[in-house]
Amino acid sequence: MIRTLKRKFIMAAMVAVTVLLVTILGILNLVNAWSTRQESLRLLDNLIQMETQIPPELPEGESFPTFPEGERPFRGGEDRDRGFMMGQLTENDRMSAVFFVVRMQDGSVTGTDLSRISAVSEAEAAALAEAASATGKTEGSVDNYRYATAQAGTGETVYVFLEVSNRRNAVLRVAALSALAGFAGWLLMLGLVVLLARRTIAPIAENMDRQRQFVTDAGHELKTPLAIIQANTEAMELIQGENKWSRNIKAQTARLTELTRNLLTLARAEEIPAQGSFASVDFSALTTKTAQMFQTPMEQKGLSLEAETEAGISVRGQEAQLSNLCSILFDNAVKYATEGSVLRLRLRAEEKTCTLRLENRCDKLPDCPPERLFDRFYRADAARTQSTGGFGIGLSAAQVIVLQHRGRLEAEYPAEDRIAFTVTLPVQQVTGDN
Repeated sequence: MIRTLKRKFIMAAMVAVTVLLVTILGILNLVNAWSTRQESLRLLDNLIQMETQIPPELPEGESFPTFPEGERPFRGGEDRDRGFMMGQLTENDRMSAVFFVVRMQDGSVTGTDLSRISAVSEAEAAALAEAASATGKTEGSVDNYRYATAQAGTGETVYVFLEVSNRRNAVLRVAALSALAGFAGWLLMLGLVVLLARRTIAPIAENMDRQRQFVTDAGHELKTPLAIIQANTEAMELIQGENKWSRNIKAQTARLTELTRNLLTLARAEEIPAQGSFASVDFSALTTKTAQMFQTPMEQKGLSLEAETEAGISVRGQEAQLSNLCSILFDNAVKYATEGSVLRLRLRAEEKTCTLRLENRCDKLPDCPPERLFDRFYRADAARTQSTGGFGIGLSAAQVIVLQHRGRLEAEYPAEDRIAFTVTLPVQQVTGDN
C-alpha cells in the first residue's frame, strides 16, 4: 500500500511538472515564432514600399533610397503591429536583409534585382515570381522565401522575396534548445520528487502502520473474550436449556467473531511483504480447489456452478493470500446469490494476464455504483447485509490482495439481476489447454 501511495504521489507530481513545463515552453516558443514572423512581415512591407518607389533602372552611381528614422514609408501608410517586445525597424535592418526583386508586366518578367542575394540565379528568380504570380495572392511563401507584391508607378508588378530560412532555423533552434532544457529540468524534478516522496508520505505511512497494528492487536484481544462468551453460553444451554436469549447471544458472538476474523484478514493483506517473497502459484488448481470447498454451501441454497477454467495457469504471488482472495469471492457469490440460481465461473489466460470472472444472480442489485462495493464497511442494503452476516470488509480485503499482486479487481452489473467480479492478474506461465 505504501509503495502504491508513493508511486501515485510521484506520478501526480510529475504530471503537474510536465503540464507546467509544456505550458511555459510552449507559450514561449509560440510567442517567439509569432514575433519572428511579424518581424519578417514588417521588414517585407518596408522593402516592398521602398522598391515600388525605385525606377526600374537606377542611374549610374545611384543606390537604393534611404529614409530618415521615423519617416520610413510603409504600404498602406502604417507600420504593422510591432507585437510583443518588437522595436522599430532601422536602416540596419533593411540593409542586412537578404532578398531579391522581380518586376513583371502582363505576366512576363521585365527585370530582376539580385544584388542583395547570391544564392539565386535570374532563371530561378523568374521561376519563383511566376509561381507566386500563379497563386494570385499579394503575400505568401515560396520555398524558403516570403514574398509580397505591389503595383509600381510605372504599371509594373513588383515582387520582393525575403529569405527567411535563417529566421525559421533560429525559431527551430530555440524550440530544440528549450525542449532539451525542459527535458533536463523534468529529469531533475523527477529525481527531487523521488528523493522527497518517502519523506513526504512518511507521516501517512506511519499513521497507516499504527492503524494496522491497532486493528491486529484489537483483533487478537477480542478473540479470547468472544471465545469465552461462546463457551459459557453453550454451557448455560446445557444446564438451563436453549432459549431466545441464548440464541441471540450465540448469533451476535458469531457475528463479532467473523468481524474480528475479517479485520485480521484485511490487516494481514495490507502487510504482504515485498514481492521477493512471492512464488509460483498454480492459479487454476487453486480456483478449482476453492470451488470444491464451497460445494456444500451451494447445495444448501440449491445453487449450481457452470465452470470454464483453463488448466495450467500459474501466477506469481502468495498462495495463502490468493486462496483467501478466491474464498472471499466465492463466499460473496454464494451468500448473495438467488436460491436455485446458477453461478458462472470462468478462468482464462491471455497474452500477459489471466482473468478470473465469477458471476451470480441476485434478488436485487445493490443500489450503488459497482466500485462502491469495495469501500470498507459500505452497505448498499443494510437489511440484507445484516441478514446474511456481511460486514462490507471482505471485498475490501480482496481488492487489497489483488493490488498487492499488481492486479485489478472490478465489479459490474452485466444484467438487471446479475453481478460479476473480475480479477485480472499478471500471468507467469500457461502449461495447460483450454
